[in-house]
Amino acid sequence: MTHYDYLIIGGGIASLSATQGIRKRDRNGSLAIVSNERYPVYNRPPLSKKLWMRGHVEDIWMRPDALNLHAVEHLTTTVTTVNPRDKTITDGHGCTYQYSKLLLATGGTPVQLPFQDVPILYFRTLDDYFVLRRLAETKTKFLVIGGGFIGSEVAAALSTNHKDVTMIYPEPHLVDRFFPQDLKRIIDAKYLDNGVKLMANDTVRSLTGNDDLITVMTQNGKQFDVEAIVAGIGIKPNQDLAQAAGLTVNDGIVVNEYLQTSEPDIYAAGDVAQFHYPYPDQKGRVEHEDNALVQGRVAGENMADANKVYSHLPFFYSDMFSLGYEAIGNLDHRFDIYADWTTVGEEGVLYYLHNKKVVGVLNWNVWDSIPKARQIIKEQKIYDDPSELKGAIQNT
Repeated sequence: MTHYDYLIIGGGIASLSATQGIRKRDRNGSLAIVSNERYPVYNRPPLSKKLWMRGHVEDIWMRPDALNLHAVEHLTTTVTTVNPRDKTITDGHGCTYQYSKLLLATGGTPVQLPFQDVPILYFRTLDDYFVLRRLAETKTKFLVIGGGFIGSEVAAALSTNHKDVTMIYPEPHLVDRFFPQDLKRIIDAKYLDNGVKLMANDTVRSLTGNDDLITVMTQNGKQFDVEAIVAGIGIKPNQDLAQAAGLTVNDGIVVNEYLQTSEPDIYAAGDVAQFHYPYPDQKGRVEHEDNALVQGRVAGENMADANKVYSHLPFFYSDMFSLGYEAIGNLDHRFDIYADWTTVGEEGVLYYLHNKKVVGVLNWNVWDSIPKARQIIKEQKIYDDPSELKGAIQNT
């Protein structure tokens, strides 16, 4: 049985950041990453963004060995059990590893649709990117199911590459949960102007394969043919290992402010971790790169006895044709929203207020202002008149 001082399950950004956090405090402790990926750690966001417009696959690698982190990597290896009592894990090859400290950075699995007879690409991994690239070389007509972050980014990427794209989603607008009504209409118009067909307030009823085509029937009775289907309808956290090990789970692996699970020597970070989100006060998961980077690093440092509280407020970003944004905090279209536009729909800052306090900021085509936005949220000042926020970011 191989023993590691530090053992990490998962091969994503949170895993690599944890490795960096461990090595910041302990250069010599034995360390291993066990991942069911067949690639070393890579940066996931470019798969639906930058790689379709510019850049090269080689740019996304984040190899631990190249960073001199001295970590053993067990790739294409699935962990089947975690035993907190013996401090061991067992993989699908029958190998058992013992640990002193364990991190669960297991991420999530795409939610799937009940259509098994036709191929649907659930876009999430590097292999998915390669598959979609190959499809784009030979296919023209694509259906994108889902109008959230991944669906909207993939649709824009395919459309930019001169594909005929139809989107279907149950909400009234694209990325419907996050933006106010006027901005959602602007986003919809941008997609329509770029030739994307939008089928809002609708879902897929049936899919039927027919030679090289797939016939789509929607709940609203519309029928059309496509050549390939991509789905981005969210993920479910990979919490089964933790649950079977007796850890506390609740739409993710529940952690305390030090990112410890209900077993003190087992930590969790990244998409799978449910942690205290302060603005407004709630428990939640954050499925974005910045959270994985910082949360993973803090978890790694704490595994090496740093005893740090995770208090970072993560940001996220997206690109949709010529539109782009950076956002931080809690964006919910049901909150009060104060819009400080320079040019409506083109450039501005939107402030999301809950109980008269800013809990989220959307920098719409406004860049490099996340630190100021984060500070405004952390101040938790009461704004009886939200217009006091005018110029708070853009004029600084």
